[in-house]
Amino acid sequence: MKQWNKCSKTILAMGVAAMVFGGATTTEAASNFLAEVPANDWSYETANSLISAGVVPDYDMAIPQGRVLSRLEMAMIVQQAVGNESAMTDEQKAATEKLKEAYYYDMKKLSFLNKIDTLDNSQVQNIESGKAAEGDGFTKEERAGLKRAAELADKLSINGYVRVRNDHFLKDKKDGTGEKRSTRANMIHVAVDTTYKINENWQGHADIGYRNSLSGFDERRSLSPNENQTGFTWDTYLTGTMPKLGLDLKFGKWNEWNIYGWGMDIDCDFSGFQFRQGKKDFKTYFTAGQMDLWDDAMGGSRTKEKVTSLRFFYPFDKKNDVNFGMSWSSPMKSRYQADDQHRVFYYYAHAHHKFDKNWDLRLGTIASNAKRDPSNALAGTKNKQPGRWVQLTYKQAQLQNPGTYSVVADYRYEPALTWPTVTDWCGLNERFFRLGFNYVPAKNILLDTFYQWGREIDTGVKDDLYRFQAQFFF
Repeated sequence: MKQWNKCSKTILAMGVAAMVFGGATTTEAASNFLAEVPANDWSYETANSLISAGVVPDYDMAIPQGRVLSRLEMAMIVQQAVGNESAMTDEQKAATEKLKEAYYYDMKKLSFLNKIDTLDNSQVQNIESGKAAEGDGFTKEERAGLKRAAELADKLSINGYVRVRNDHFLKDKKDGTGEKRSTRANMIHVAVDTTYKINENWQGHADIGYRNSLSGFDERRSLSPNENQTGFTWDTYLTGTMPKLGLDLKFGKWNEWNIYGWGMDIDCDFSGFQFRQGKKDFKTYFTAGQMDLWDDAMGGSRTKEKVTSLRFFYPFDKKNDVNFGMSWSSPMKSRYQADDQHRVFYYYAHAHHKFDKNWDLRLGTIASNAKRDPSNALAGTKNKQPGRWVQLTYKQAQLQNPGTYSVVADYRYEPALTWPTVTDWCGLNERFFRLGFNYVPAKNILLDTFYQWGREIDTGVKDDLYRFQAQFFF
């Protein structure tokens, strides 16, 4: 049985308030519980006359001139007044009854929410299962609504994060004169991911994001110009499983962040489908569609790259696993790749070993058969060596355990001709060493920082980066 927490009660309460009271047909019932009471409404003067007379318990100060309250806040004042009518004059009682009539349904909702707030886990579980009994303080209508809301809360889950980021770049100028350039880039990103359980095997997803650069920095200051864009993103997709076939499926548009993708981590917007097959430990992934790999943002011409990928994953035991595969994707001018090549073939391998509870190692390599772009003079100067990646982690920052931390050392060597995407803020055709630190000061809060010593592989141009980031998960 689900263990309910405060957040679950809130979802339950707001959901059932809509279910129980939403069908009422009066104007009061139809009003938004959190809507504002207009500044010139008669309710303010009437409520203040009662507060000034001292007949509204817990309210010693009148509502300030110009202060706008929600219907919820006004209902709280009226509820206190109604409970003290025995101490009122006939004129005050009449004023209270007038307020009570105007905010009747808001007071009903407020009373109902107060009941929900006092429930313990066992009582909520009884309501969820339909076992709520007479005498529990709820009407028959409320109990029925509670059960429907609990069923909805069980199907609907919402999570996400708020991310605040500051990047400080220390670069050489592109012309190679060696003149230093220091820039700052600030960003806030809010993500709300919603999952609805359609049935035991299928889920629907809607992921909404909002990003703002705050300082309005231009794209020269960022490795990825997409990070500069302000506005909303919206991804919708389906996930499901066919247990008898050992098959998991994914269809639609989503953001792919997967440390195993392409043998390395990958961060991109993907549209298409993905199948994962494997009843036991060995898994096979087949992915097809198109993705945004920032080709057009870095000097190329494509906004989306077509991709087909076949990937395999096998964990030997709890400490060791291997990930390998191949993919075919559209050539990209920003990667110095010839446009007449229908698809570029990539092949990769990635191994992971956990030494003990503290130390963790990942390493991998990737290569391609990309042809150099004959129209780009720089393409002939770019090497086609395989890409390499090594990551060593000490400890593990755990969001549920305040005080936990991790130290991460990364080395990446990402030639443009052999690497399909710009991963984890490694620049185009770049190598870097990064030392990072992550810390959990409180539950669901992650502070992370790193310094990155970056160099362009073939020219040696400096591209260092310092980042401080705070993330708040919910």
